[in-house]
Amino acid sequence: MKTFLMFFIFGVIITGCSQKNAFTKFNMSKSQELGADSILSSKVQREDEVDGIVSVVYLNKVSPESFYRDEYFYLYYYVKNKESNVTFLLNDQEATSAEELPTSNKFSYLTSIETKWNKYYLLKFKEQGDVLKLIFKSDDFVSNPLVFEKDE
Repeated sequence: MKTFLMFFIFGVIITGCSQKNAFTKFNMSKSQELGADSILSSKVQREDEVDGIVSVVYLNKVSPESFYRDEYFYLYYYVKNKESNVTFLLNDQEATSAEELPTSNKFSYLTSIETKWNKYYLLKFKEQGDVLKLIFKSDDFVSNPLVFEKDE
Protein backbone atom coordinates (compact mmCIF):
# COMPACT_ATOMS: atom_id res chain seq x y z
CA MET A 1 0.00 0.00 0.00
CA LYS A 2 2.82 2.39 0.90
CA THR A 3 4.54 1.64 -2.40
CA PHE A 4 1.34 2.33 -4.34
CA LEU A 5 0.84 5.62 -2.49
CA MET A 6 4.43 6.72 -3.19
CA PHE A 7 4.10 5.92 -6.92
CA PHE A 8 0.75 7.72 -7.04
CA ILE A 9 2.15 10.88 -5.42
CA PHE A 10 5.25 10.78 -7.65
CA GLY A 11 3.01 10.35 -10.74
CA VAL A 12 0.83 13.33 -9.76
CA ILE A 13 3.90 15.55 -9.27
CA ILE A 14 5.42 14.56 -12.63
CA THR A 15 2.11 14.95 -14.48
CA GLY A 16 1.54 18.40 -13.00
CA CYS A 17 4.87 19.64 -14.35
CA SER A 18 4.56 18.11 -17.81
CA GLN A 19 2.16 20.75 -19.17
CA LYS A 20 4.63 23.58 -18.75
CA ASN A 21 7.77 24.52 -20.61
CA ALA A 22 10.24 27.41 -20.61
CA PHE A 23 7.89 29.58 -22.69
CA THR A 24 4.66 29.09 -20.70
CA LYS A 25 4.84 32.40 -18.82
CA PHE A 26 5.76 34.51 -21.88
CA ASN A 27 2.48 34.23 -23.84
CA MET A 28 4.30 33.40 -27.08
CA SER A 29 2.80 31.87 -30.22
CA LYS A 30 4.06 28.47 -31.33
CA SER A 31 6.18 30.04 -34.12
CA GLN A 32 7.68 32.54 -31.66
CA GLU A 33 8.58 29.66 -29.34
CA LEU A 34 10.22 27.79 -32.23
CA GLY A 35 12.04 30.97 -33.30
CA ALA A 36 13.38 31.59 -29.80
CA ASP A 37 14.29 27.94 -29.46
CA SER A 38 16.19 27.78 -32.76
CA ILE A 39 18.07 31.11 -32.72
CA LEU A 40 21.85 30.89 -32.64
CA SER A 41 24.35 33.75 -32.28
CA SER A 42 28.08 34.14 -32.73
CA LYS A 43 30.71 36.85 -32.53
CA VAL A 44 32.22 37.96 -35.81
CA GLN A 45 35.94 38.02 -35.12
CA ARG A 46 39.51 37.73 -36.33
CA GLU A 47 41.72 36.04 -33.73
CA ASP A 48 41.03 38.09 -30.54
CA GLU A 49 39.52 41.13 -32.30
CA VAL A 50 35.71 41.26 -32.39
CA ASP A 51 34.05 43.18 -35.23
CA GLY A 52 30.40 42.38 -34.58
CA ILE A 53 27.72 39.78 -33.90
CA VAL A 54 25.44 37.65 -36.05
CA SER A 55 22.18 35.87 -35.12
CA VAL A 56 20.31 33.31 -37.20
CA VAL A 57 16.93 31.55 -37.12
CA TYR A 58 16.39 28.39 -39.19
CA LEU A 59 13.03 29.09 -40.84
CA ASN A 60 12.44 25.54 -42.09
CA LYS A 61 12.07 24.48 -38.45
CA VAL A 62 9.90 27.45 -37.47
CA SER A 63 7.51 27.30 -40.42
CA PRO A 64 7.90 24.01 -42.34
CA GLU A 65 4.66 24.55 -44.26
CA SER A 66 6.06 27.76 -45.82
CA PHE A 67 9.77 26.91 -46.07
CA TYR A 68 10.65 23.55 -47.58
CA ARG A 69 12.70 22.00 -50.41
CA ASP A 70 15.51 24.53 -49.86
CA GLU A 71 17.15 25.83 -46.68
CA TYR A 72 15.89 29.21 -45.42
CA PHE A 73 17.34 31.39 -42.69
CA TYR A 74 16.45 34.71 -41.12
CA LEU A 75 19.76 36.40 -40.28
CA TYR A 76 20.61 39.72 -38.71
CA TYR A 77 23.99 41.14 -37.88
CA TYR A 78 25.92 44.13 -36.70
CA VAL A 79 29.51 44.85 -37.75
CA LYS A 80 31.55 47.94 -36.92
CA ASN A 81 32.63 48.50 -40.52
CA LYS A 82 29.37 49.38 -42.28
CA GLU A 83 30.98 49.17 -45.74
CA SER A 84 32.27 45.60 -45.34
CA ASN A 85 31.66 42.86 -47.89
CA VAL A 86 29.58 40.08 -46.38
CA THR A 87 29.28 36.44 -47.42
CA PHE A 88 26.90 33.77 -46.20
CA LEU A 89 28.01 30.12 -46.41
CA LEU A 90 26.05 26.98 -45.62
CA ASN A 91 28.21 23.85 -45.58
CA ASP A 92 30.78 25.84 -47.64
CA GLN A 93 28.23 26.81 -50.33
CA GLU A 94 27.17 30.41 -50.94
CA ALA A 95 23.54 31.48 -50.64
CA THR A 96 21.47 31.17 -53.82
CA SER A 97 19.51 34.21 -52.65
CA ALA A 98 20.25 36.88 -50.02
CA GLU A 99 17.42 39.40 -49.75
CA GLU A 100 18.10 42.39 -47.52
CA LEU A 101 15.06 43.19 -45.40
CA PRO A 102 13.92 46.40 -43.72
CA THR A 103 14.32 46.76 -39.96
CA SER A 104 10.65 45.98 -39.40
CA ASN A 105 9.89 42.88 -41.45
CA LYS A 106 7.68 39.79 -41.41
CA PHE A 107 10.25 37.81 -39.38
CA SER A 108 10.91 40.43 -36.67
CA TYR A 109 8.32 38.89 -34.36
CA LEU A 110 10.45 35.72 -34.13
CA THR A 111 13.25 37.50 -32.28
CA SER A 112 11.67 40.75 -31.05
CA ILE A 113 14.74 42.57 -32.40
CA GLU A 114 14.16 45.66 -34.55
CA THR A 115 17.18 47.94 -34.26
CA LYS A 116 18.22 50.27 -37.06
CA TRP A 117 21.94 49.53 -36.62
CA ASN A 118 21.46 45.85 -37.56
CA LYS A 119 21.14 44.53 -41.10
CA TYR A 120 18.49 41.89 -41.76
CA TYR A 121 18.46 39.18 -44.43
CA LEU A 122 16.34 36.34 -45.72
CA LEU A 123 18.77 33.69 -46.97
CA LYS A 124 18.05 30.79 -49.27
CA PHE A 125 20.43 27.89 -49.90
CA LYS A 126 20.14 24.69 -51.90
CA GLU A 127 18.80 21.78 -49.87
CA GLN A 128 21.50 20.20 -47.72
CA GLY A 129 21.98 17.15 -45.50
CA ASP A 130 20.89 16.76 -41.88
CA VAL A 131 23.62 18.96 -40.36
CA LEU A 132 23.72 22.60 -41.46
CA LYS A 133 26.77 24.74 -40.68
CA LEU A 134 26.17 28.40 -41.45
CA ILE A 135 29.14 30.78 -41.47
CA PHE A 136 28.99 34.56 -41.78
CA LYS A 137 32.02 36.38 -43.23
CA SER A 138 32.64 40.11 -43.17
CA ASP A 139 35.85 41.05 -45.01
CA ASP A 140 38.52 39.12 -43.07
CA PHE A 141 36.32 38.58 -39.98
CA VAL A 142 34.33 35.38 -39.60
CA SER A 143 31.76 33.86 -37.24
CA ASN A 144 32.04 30.48 -35.61
CA PRO A 145 29.92 27.90 -37.45
CA LEU A 146 26.29 28.12 -36.39
CA VAL A 147 25.17 24.48 -36.43
CA PHE A 148 21.54 23.49 -37.01
CA GLU A 149 20.38 19.87 -37.06
CA LYS A 150 17.26 18.85 -38.90
CA ASP A 151 14.59 16.93 -37.01
CA GLU A 152 14.04 13.36 -38.14
